[in-house]
Amino acid sequence: MTGEAYRDDANDPHALRLEADHLALEDHTTTSAQPAHRIIATHLWTMLRDLGFTEGRVLALGDDAATFIGLPHTDGSSPASVVADITDTRTPSTQFLVQLRLPKAHDRFDVVIASLPYNDVRLQDPGHVIVRRTVQAQLALTLATLTRSGGYTILLASHDLMDQPFPEARRHLHPVADLLGAVRLPAGAHRRLPGLDSPTDLLVLRHRPDGESSRSQDFERTTTIHVDDRDVEINTYFENNISQVLGTVGADPLAWGPAAVTISSAPDRLGRDLAEALSNVTAEALRAGLAYTPDTIHRRPQRPPVGEPIRQRDRQAAHPAPHPHPRSVHRHTGLER
Repeated sequence: MTGEAYRDDANDPHALRLEADHLALEDHTTTSAQPAHRIIATHLWTMLRDLGFTEGRVLALGDDAATFIGLPHTDGSSPASVVADITDTRTPSTQFLVQLRLPKAHDRFDVVIASLPYNDVRLQDPGHVIVRRTVQAQLALTLATLTRSGGYTILLASHDLMDQPFPEARRHLHPVADLLGAVRLPAGAHRRLPGLDSPTDLLVLRHRPDGESSRSQDFERTTTIHVDDRDVEINTYFENNISQVLGTVGADPLAWGPAAVTISSAPDRLGRDLAEALSNVTAEALRAGLAYTPDTIHRRPQRPPVGEPIRQRDRQAAHPAPHPHPRSVHRHTGLER
């Protein structure tokens, strides 16, 4: 006997919350969200083209990175990090130069697209919520710094990154980037499973060049609204731009603390609602003068297509250079006199 009090985990709220989170995290890892992510990627690239992006270096990170960067045939497991050099003749859904690698500290990208960790998991344990929020906030800041000045950072994040009443994470991001706009996706938009039904936010940011004044949408502050007989916190951006919320706002009662925002909508509306919301982001960005501008200072030399060295070798083998006459090899043939 150890003298410790017997603990029945079946009746321990903390243990039950931990078990629920464990199951939800496992379901998140083993259940594909590619159908929804393909829809999101399609409309993201439409937005980027409408903003003026036609070529540049793109980094995609996180869940279904290859899908978000526009690679075709990405069924099954997807690499967690993809770098692509997209030219005006090679756009997503066609061939372009790809590297499956993690970004390096000195890398700077024209566009960064990241699905932040476990963004759609409805976490029950407050400790897990804090850890996820901290990790996502740090990643958001890191990815914004990996984006070159004037480039775009697009984040798929859990809603509490925007709705957390304490604004420190957003306040650290604000000096680096302008928020062009955001879209709140409904609960279950990625995976329609219990525990994976937390709303997510699609954030479109622009790395602000040094010395340029901010033209950002306000996203630092939150406000309290009353829905379903409960008070919930919501970011002021979404309160002021309710059309960017793709569904009906409700309250999600949590076992461990205050209720949180939830969003309900019909599954078949995601594509058309997202297209409209991202067109609003595009319109606001263009109105604010935040259209994409190519990097003319650190212009990278154009690299040949992957197969070009092989084709060049084959052409040389098919048409060998003529052998010179033995006399022509020497400078003096003896006939000059």
